[in-house]
Formats: sequence, structure tokens, C-alpha cells
Amino acid sequence: MQKIKSIIFDVESRFCESCGTNDFDLIWENKTTIKRRNYIWIIKNNVSICRNCGFCFCSPAPNKKQLKQYYEDGNIGYKEISLPYSIDERLRILEKYKVEDGLFIEIGGDAPLEFHNKCNDFFKDHYSIEVSKELKNKSNNIEKFNDSVDVIAHYDVLEHVIDIKGFLNNCYKALKSDGVMICEVPNLALYPKNLLLLEAEHVNHFTILSLSRIAFQVGFHLIEFDNNASRPYGFVAIFKKNKNVQKLKSEDKNEYSDSKKYILGGLKQIEKNNKFLKLLTKKVNKLSENGQKIVLWGVTDLMRSLLRNFNVRKNIIILDSDPRRKDDLILNNLPVKQPINCKEELLSASLLIICAPRYASEILKWIKINIGKTFNGKSLDIIGVNSEGKTLR
Repeated sequence: MQKIKSIIFDVESRFCESCGTNDFDLIWENKTTIKRRNYIWIIKNNVSICRNCGFCFCSPAPNKKQLKQYYEDGNIGYKEISLPYSIDERLRILEKYKVEDGLFIEIGGDAPLEFHNKCNDFFKDHYSIEVSKELKNKSNNIEKFNDSVDVIAHYDVLEHVIDIKGFLNNCYKALKSDGVMICEVPNLALYPKNLLLLEAEHVNHFTILSLSRIAFQVGFHLIEFDNNASRPYGFVAIFKKNKNVQKLKSEDKNEYSDSKKYILGGLKQIEKNNKFLKLLTKKVNKLSENGQKIVLWGVTDLMRSLLRNFNVRKNIIILDSDPRRKDDLILNNLPVKQPINCKEELLSASLLIICAPRYASEILKWIKINIGKTFNGKSLDIIGVNSEGKTLR
């Protein structure tokens, strides 16, 4: 395998964007190594809580310039698997604010395919803004638009942004005087029910109050929010520019205690997941030592966590549907194969471990259709689900 350059993120101190102070508690530290298109990136995530207002964010944070390069080095979503979000949920909200002769922009929208095609009923024109250099289509800079956009949407983007107010200010300038901004982010209050703290790319952790407080400082007023978002772990907030809407009554509330409770709840989920990985490692080692074939499907951080615990033998096969993942485990010196080329291995496997829980149903369906085999019970383990089978990440 070719040698790929590794980049270790520089970190820098960051003030609270909600209240402007730098008085915070560092609650948890985590380090992750991620293979992107051209480089291997080593990210340290420092989860902190502001003592003054309770906003939860990363500080010290990854260097802003390097973070931009990191996202430019990313792949756009692989289109031959199901989307990890509900288009219907997005359209449900978007329909309320449609402007049939207007302009819609999605920031961080990847290649504008199915979702944007359905937006044709709501807007005359629509554009996607995406930083990945892999994208070759019409990707526009938001700063090119000035007082001309009717609706701007960004889904699961703001948690990745170091300069929150700078990002929101660009949205503000692009919108018309009565323009609407739709913002969907992970909900910090749900962290005790998921593994989102393991997302090293997330530099902000929002509640509806902290998000509204920051947006208000830029000039946005919250007009609606909904806990039914396009992803099961988030909330969606709708803001309006230059509209005299009453501020949230609880705007000055200090959320420190609540934020800490949510983070500690998330850490408990990580502990549970680590215990599960230890048990799974014992199972894998026993089967592997007996020469039985094991398939790991889905190159994710969850898979990397599992791989740290055992030496991969020849009878362990690693698969991913996305062919661009073939070198993603280069640091482990492991090849990543495509399922279509490993039908015999799947047919003879004693154990299937799915490391991409959001796609578990689709993976099992593909195997049933293409291999004629059903994995269940002792022959199937899914990392990142709770005892009820609900996805944690």
C-alpha cells in the first residue's frame, strides 16, 4: 500500500460564542485518526462547558485553517446506498416556507440530487454549497449572494463550524430582508441515548437555547423549532431575518448543569459500548482461532475501535460498499474489499459484524438478495445499537 501523509491538527484556545467568556470546564478529551481522500488526519477533541452560560463546545479547538483543509479533503456521500436522513422530514418543514418563484440554497448539501430535485416544487432555483474538492458540479460560495436568497438550509453542518457567528453572518447577508434560515443540528439533550461524543469532527454541541442565543446575536430570531428532525438524534430550528419576533423567555438561563448532565450521560453510553466491544473481541478471537470466517462490514470509527483490540487474521474479511474506502485502513495495513467481490466469503462466514448501524437493514437485505443468506442470532452483531435495537450513532 502507498504511504499517505499524516497531519496532526494544531489546537487553539476558543472563547464561548454564546456569552464571549473563556471561563470553561474541560469535561472530556478524545483523539481520533481519520483517513480522508489524500491525507490521514489526527484530531484531538476537547469537550468543554462554559461556566457562565452552559454552552458546550470544543476548546482548545482544531485550527480553523486546517479544519477547512480537512473538509476539502473529504469525499461527497456515496450515492449507491440509502441516505442517512429522511428527505420527507426535510420537505415537511421546507414546504411551510416555500417561495415558488424564489431561491433556495443548501450549505453542506453534498451533490444536489434527490432532495434538491424534490425542491423544484417549492422554489424556482436552488443551489448547493459544498467544500469538498471532489464535487465537480455547480458549487457556489455563499458570499456571492447578497440580499437575494429566500431560504437557506444547513443540515448537520453547524456542529462542525469553529466560527459559528461568522458562518451565520454570511447566511444573514445572503438572505432577503424577510428570508428564512433552517438549521438542523444534533441535540445535546439526546447524548445520553447515543454515541455522538465519539464524533471528533463535532466542535459544537447545541441545545435549542444555546443555538437561539448565538443566532440572536447575529440578527436572527427563532420562529419555530421541532424535535422531529431528518435524523433521529437532532432538532430543527427555523430563524427569520429582520423580523420583530419576541426573544426566548429563558434566554438568560445558565445551562451548565444540564449540559454537564447530558455529556456525562453520553460518556456512560461510550462506556457501555466499550464493554460490548470487549465481549465482541473475545467472540471474534475465539472464532478466528478456530479458523472460522468473520466479516466486518462498514469502515467507521466503530470498526476502528474494534480493530484496536485484536490482530486481524486472514480469515477476517473487511468490507465496505463504497469503493473509495479501499485504503481507509492503511494504518492497520488492511485492505478493504467490496461486497460484490466477496460473495463466497459472505456465504461461508460464521459471523457478520456490522459497524455502520444506520445501514444495517440495507446491508442485511443486500446479503439476502445477492447471497441468499440470512445472518441473525449468534451469527450477527451490530455495533452502535442499544438493547432495543435502536441506532446510537
